[in-house]
Amino acid sequence: MISVLIPNHDFDCLQLVRDLHGQLTDSGVPFEIIVVEDGSTRYLENNRKMKELPQVRYLERKENVGWFKIRSLLPTLARYPYYICMDSDSGVVRSDYIEKYLDFARRGEEAVVVGGKVSTPEMPAPCYSLRYTYESKRESSLDHKKGFITFNYMIPASVLRKISFDDGLTLRYGHDDTAFGIKIKRLGVPIKYIDNPLVHLGLDDNRRMLQKAVSACGNLLVLHESGKYPELPQESRLLACYLKVRKWKAAWLVSAFHGLFSGLMLRNLQGLRPSMFVFDVYRLGEMLKIRGKNLACPRPPIRQNC
Repeated sequence: MISVLIPNHDFDCLQLVRDLHGQLTDSGVPFEIIVVEDGSTRYLENNRKMKELPQVRYLERKENVGWFKIRSLLPTLARYPYYICMDSDSGVVRSDYIEKYLDFARRGEEAVVVGGKVSTPEMPAPCYSLRYTYESKRESSLDHKKGFITFNYMIPASVLRKISFDDGLTLRYGHDDTAFGIKIKRLGVPIKYIDNPLVHLGLDDNRRMLQKAVSACGNLLVLHESGKYPELPQESRLLACYLKVRKWKAAWLVSAFHGLFSGLMLRNLQGLRPSMFVFDVYRLGEMLKIRGKNLACPRPPIRQNC
């Protein structure tokens, strides 16, 4: 028995719900799909059509409350013992997507199963190069050493009920899913990575991607300096590097490099072939800058039209 939980903000996810509904119906298991609009103002007319599908609940919230609050709301609405959770800007690419998760649910395993993510076959436009490259090289794999990603996974309801959603983050984006993954591991619940991806359709353009990267740097520091997540350096290679730089008293050198060459780095990151090494160096410099401003996180002065 499966509950599919989908938070949405300003994305047309009707086709996603229809595809999932078709596979769930064919599976013969009791199911429900719950979609909650988190303060969306776009695509509402089209998304409302999913209410015509049996076993689909579609709810609209006027206020945009963000990742943590909407994720904590969804399980309170669900009735079945296994939750398949996903981002709304995704697409089904496998005809056996639901069946692969059902294999684990039928065994009654108390494990979190991560299906993963794949990029679109082709970069939609040059202004999406950074997000596309990052997904292709960093996220579209079964690398269990990376921090937990909530894009596409199944979790037993019994496990999720034991996890409190952290609301101490002051910024809107970044590493909330890393904190979530740490809490799963603290329960001693295994996290299993399988080849059952969804495709990410809602790519950010380079300008937005860089803004989110800076925001995520700030959230990473907030989590680390809260003292509540001592495991964080093992989950984030960027934080581990940041701590080494400070330990070796080389922060001034990295900051100086960042100040001198940030323009060139931004040019690379917004070009057709962005370097992930340059991206890491840029984010490391931003972390040091944010720390020097007491975790303030202004938007970077980036201009680009898609």
